[in-house]
Amino acid sequence: MSHFTQILSQSVTNLEALRKAVARMGFELRENDLCRYYFGQKMKDFVIRLPGKYDAALVPAGEGSGAYRIEADWEGDHVSRYLGREAELLLKYYTAELAKMEALKRGYAVTEQAEEGALVILARDSDGSALRIECQGGGSIRCQPQHITGEACMKFFELEQALGDIQEHQKTGAFWGGDETLKKLRIRSRYYCG
Repeated sequence: MSHFTQILSQSVTNLEALRKAVARMGFELRENDLCRYYFGQKMKDFVIRLPGKYDAALVPAGEGSGAYRIEADWEGDHVSRYLGREAELLLKYYTAELAKMEALKRGYAVTEQAEEGALVILARDSDGSALRIECQGGGSIRCQPQHITGEACMKFFELEQALGDIQEHQKTGAFWGGDETLKKLRIRSRYYCG
């Protein structure tokens, strides 16, 4: 391993990946529908229809950003029993679907497996190198290249960037060709490879 990257993807930027995640969980993403809340119903552009009394909706994360956040009545467990607390389970499935779509778009072969509460996507290149993408709850993603060292690991960086906001990018001694265990490059309060 020459580096690892910690990514946070708490907002939804790819509706197709979300639609796949919602369907995978056994629910439906509806467009222009009423969302059921404790205080009543409200018309929303996108609604995740859930069993029981309440639903979840997508609302713009910021004006003009093109991203959405998940809005729901989180009191009690009416929504969290299906989507996880603050939608952490839904975000885990969303990031897994997003990782698969982005890897396939870049020509990588993709496999998925469950591992200790996470969904692990392996994006493999034709030369045998791979990027291990560990999708955890709440939109947290950890990426780690496999069977590749040094600056060649940067071929996966575009895929890492497509998955969300890079929180930290750390390089091990294998990247630098030395015995140092870890170095960080910080540019404008973000960590990147050089």
